[in-house]
Amino acid sequence: MITLEPGVSPVRLSVGDSWTLPTATAVDNVEGEISFIDVDTTLINQFYNSSTSQYIFTTTGTYEVEFTAADESGNIATKVIIIIVSDGVDSYTGYYESINGLSGQALVDELYTVLNNTGQYTTTTYGAARYHLEQTDAWIGFNTNYLYLIYTDTLKGSVSSGYPDEGYALAKWDEGATWNREHVWAKSLFGTGNYEPGASTRGIDADLHNLRAADTTVNSTRSNNLFINQVYNAGGFGNYNSKWYPGDHHRGDVARILFYMDIRWGGLTNLSNIGDLATLLQWHELDPVDDFEINRNNLIYGFQNNRNPFIDHPELVDKIWA
Repeated sequence: MITLEPGVSPVRLSVGDSWTLPTATAVDNVEGEISFIDVDTTLINQFYNSSTSQYIFTTTGTYEVEFTAADESGNIATKVIIIIVSDGVDSYTGYYESINGLSGQALVDELYTVLNNTGQYTTTTYGAARYHLEQTDAWIGFNTNYLYLIYTDTLKGSVSSGYPDEGYALAKWDEGATWNREHVWAKSLFGTGNYEPGASTRGIDADLHNLRAADTTVNSTRSNNLFINQVYNAGGFGNYNSKWYPGDHHRGDVARILFYMDIRWGGLTNLSNIGDLATLLQWHELDPVDDFEINRNNLIYGFQNNRNPFIDHPELVDKIWA
């Protein structure tokens, strides 16, 4: 496995920005650390500045740097960093066209309008969300019959389809026996006073962007604990001093959900009530947007006609909070 520090990808730069290759290490779980890692910088060599040992980008475009390591048995691991270089000029179109040229509070205000007033916006009901999650949280890899559960980084699916773990259920609502609806921004921290939404409840309690399929027991264990940076088991999840770490593969997802909720619901949400801003910004960088989030965002748009802008345009996080 190859590890990069820093490991952010994609890297987003503007013309004229400089960039330094990350430090790469590779470890084989049998043979230990691999000393030689090949780095293919062919696509960015034209920007290399030998006096500073940095790459200074002078042309817009999307570039890749590939890291490759091989063990003594010939097993090969690769890792690719994507570098996106823009001209620094806003070019938002379609759904986001109205935010061009905005930053700070003006950007926040306009995003609030966009998230609330695009088309026939209404949240689904909390009851219907159970069945929407069957689609939005379906795994998009080898078998879409599985649900991809937040925090545990596991799939819920059919035992008969080859998944070995006992107790796995079809990616279908089973009255909460194996999975249920996790409010990533805990519903008791909304500030509405309504902590137990009913099947017909709409609004903040039923916003699909904030609801994720979760293992029933894990959801209960998390309770309404605030989020905290990982302090013990690398890659693990769980409660630490009555605060919750979502796991390495879900921390970015969590951060972007919380950023969305903070903008969309305004006075009903305050980031300081759910986590530490500096930590959430770090999570956003360390765990970039992936295909699962993109697909989920698109499906939710079909159900409630608004989007999570921080999935579509991750750079907006810096424009507002950095």
